[in-house]
Amino acid sequence: MATTYQYLLRRKAELETGMIEAQRRAQAPFESELRAIVLALDALKQAGMAERVAGEPAPFAPPTPGKRGRRGRSTRDMILITLQQAPGLNETEIARQLDHRWSRPVKPVAVGRELEAMALEGLARRSGSGWIRIEGAAEADAPLSLGVSAKGH
Repeated sequence: MATTYQYLLRRKAELETGMIEAQRRAQAPFESELRAIVLALDALKQAGMAERVAGEPAPFAPPTPGKRGRRGRSTRDMILITLQQAPGLNETEIARQLDHRWSRPVKPVAVGRELEAMALEGLARRSGSGWIRIEGAAEADAPLSLGVSAKGH
C-alpha cells in the first residue's frame, strides 16, 4: 500500500503534466498565427515591399485628407467676397456673414483690423457706417497676363 507522501508525489506529477499539456494547447493557436505572419512577411520581402523607407507612404495608399476638397480661403479673401456681394456692411455684419456662409467664426474686432489693413492697401474703404470693396481690387485678384507683341503685329 502506498503512503500518503507517495500519493501526493504522484498527484503532483500528474498535475504538472496536465499543466504542461494545457500550456501547449493554449499556445498552439498563437504558434500557427505566428507562422502565418512570418510567411506573409517573407512574401512581402520577396515582392520588394520591405525596402520602403519608414516615413514614406505606400504607393497604393490613398491620398492624405489635406490634399482633397476645396482650397482653403483666408479671412481676407472671404471679407472681399462678402463686400463684393453686399457692399456697405459693418464689421459685425461681415463677421456674421463669415460665420453663416463659411462656418468661420471671426470676431468683429478681428474683421475690423483686417479691414483697416485692407484700407491701407487700397482694397477696401469705409463708406458711412459700413465698408465697400474698391473696384481696383478685382483687377489685383485677377492673374496677370503678359503678352509679347512684335512690331507690326
